[in-house]
Amino acid sequence: MALLNVNPAAEVSASFESVKAGVYRVRVKEVVDRNPEKNDLKVSFEHLTPTSELVNPAGEALKGIPGALIDYVMLADDKQWKLRSLTEACGLAWQNYDPIVELPGCELDVTVKIEMYEGEPRNKVGRYVVPK
Repeated sequence: MALLNVNPAAEVSASFESVKAGVYRVRVKEVVDRNPEKNDLKVSFEHLTPTSELVNPAGEALKGIPGALIDYVMLADDKQWKLRSLTEACGLAWQNYDPIVELPGCELDVTVKIEMYEGEPRNKVGRYVVPK
């Protein structure tokens, strides 16, 4: 590895915040096959709304950046309802395809909800909004 030029002004830890529950436009950032035993995909999203326009659950402007928005999608034949919703929300046909290759870069609307994790609010994908 080449020598890393560090930024002396870099923060020790970034300030991640939850956004207010609602519907947001997002982009699929990455899709990873977690492992064969789990038989699911880890899907990471990024907000398309500028951070300056996002608000926290109290309705105040974010002081940091929005926390990670990640979902897990089952691949078993009898549990593909979420994968189908994600696929169709991305504007793709529900047919055989490679989600690891074809989903990254897709833009879609998702309903974001808030769940408590270790006493802190965290954003979670509620559902994928499939266009009618």
